[in-house]
Amino acid sequence: WGLRGHVIALQRNLGCCGGNNVGWRASRSEVVVFLNPDTEVTPTFLLELHSALVAYPKAGVVGCKIYYPGSRTLQHAGATILPNGRTEHFGAGQEDVGQFDIPRLCDYVTGAAFAVRRQVLEQLNGFDEDFFPAYFEEVDLCTRARRAGWDVLYWPHALIYHHESVSLGVESERFLRLYHRMRLRYCVKHTSLRQWLWEWPAEELRTLRRVTPVHRRAIVAAWRDALLWRFSRSRKAITKTV
Repeated sequence: WGLRGHVIALQRNLGCCGGNNVGWRASRSEVVVFLNPDTEVTPTFLLELHSALVAYPKAGVVGCKIYYPGSRTLQHAGATILPNGRTEHFGAGQEDVGQFDIPRLCDYVTGAAFAVRRQVLEQLNGFDEDFFPAYFEEVDLCTRARRAGWDVLYWPHALIYHHESVSLGVESERFLRLYHRMRLRYCVKHTSLRQWLWEWPAEELRTLRRVTPVHRRAIVAAWRDALLWRFSRSRKAITKTV
């Protein structure tokens, strides 16, 4: 493949989206592969992603099968987006016995490792840097790609191992606050005010009753942040109109 490495030193932390945007804009390839630093790729990973894009010309984004480290336990085999922004990974926690070996279209694929056509990135102007510092940026990108007429494809023949959320810890209050803040930020962007006011509060209240106090605080803080963010976006839109 003749791969060569090139490091771009940034003066400050731009977050996942900002860093990704700097990277793909500095590249020249027709396909850009985004890969988290806590992943381990298999030898045929890149070749398989390329094969998927050749086989499916309408696929703008291609994701892979992901295992937990040192196992055949699935972490991701494509994913779906629920109406309130929550997401579910197909096969998560299951032992892989071939049940997810068929390529499939899905709502989104995890940004831990995926390939995106340059044409898609240019059309969408890359990642939305409001998703700072991380989480839900790939959900947003895949949603916008599908709305622009592209397919999001899960390709099981490309395989990686992912050390999930090692920097924050998936049950830490810091992680939960960030996760739910970005989840609701995604909802602010992609759903109606009616859904915000009438369709989700009951579901969120049911969730609050069955989660831990730490998780509950994280969700409440995220709602407060999301409402303020929506108001801020509305004010900016009014200012531009005037």
